[in-house]
Parts: sequence; C-alpha cells; structure tokens
Amino acid sequence: MTHVLIVDDDREVLATLTDALLMIGYTVTTAENGREAHHFFRKSTFDLAIVDVDMPVMNGLDLTREIKKIRRDFPVILITGFSHLYKPLEVLNLDVEAFLQKPIHIPRLIRIIEEINNRNRQSSHDIAL
Repeated sequence: MTHVLIVDDDREVLATLTDALLMIGYTVTTAENGREAHHFFRKSTFDLAIVDVDMPVMNGLDLTREIKKIRRDFPVILITGFSHLYKPLEVLNLDVEAFLQKPIHIPRLIRIIEEINNRNRQSSHDIAL
C-alpha cells in the first residue's frame, strides 16, 4: 500500500488531497509545515511526498533538500500557488518528480503517483531477480 506524506500549511489543500488519495486506497500522513514533516519523515516509512513550496517554519524547497540528504532517490512532488516566484533551475536541481501549480488537478496528480508506484514496483522486481 502506498504511504504518502502531504505537507501544506493550507488545511483546505491538506483535506482535499487527503480525501482524494484515501478514496483510491493510499495511506496518508499530513504535516502543516516542513519541520513537522521532516520529523515524520525520520520516524516513518513513506513512498513519496507531496510538498507545498511556500510554508512557514521550513519551506518546501528546504524540506526537499533535507529529505534528499536522507534518501537521494525519494520521490517528491512540489506544489505551489506561486510558481512564477521560482526559477526552473532551482526546482530542477532538487530532482523532484513534478512541480504542480495550485489548484491541483487531482487526476494528473494521481497519474504521477501511479507512474512513481509503477517505477518503484519495477525497481523492486529488478532487485528480486
């Protein structure tokens, strides 16, 4: 079962994404800032993270950098309502799966998650052989 960490300081976004992912059978943990998410990441096993860029305490770019220090290949999907504020190279250098503009198009998000899951299953299968 896919375990997703969703990080956003907007409770409405958290609720919307959580409901959508729970409906298709994923396990979801939420955090309202990067520091809380970093704590959860160190204590639990997740398959991927959906991270808002603009948050208090620790922003999404800093959280992604910290996650990648722990697990370089960990899949992160960045989301933001302010994509025009970020340089594409800064985001690309973080090696994220996607950079999505809010409001999030749920079917597109689910397709990205399914691609990540398929890649992870293939990778696990290759290791088992």
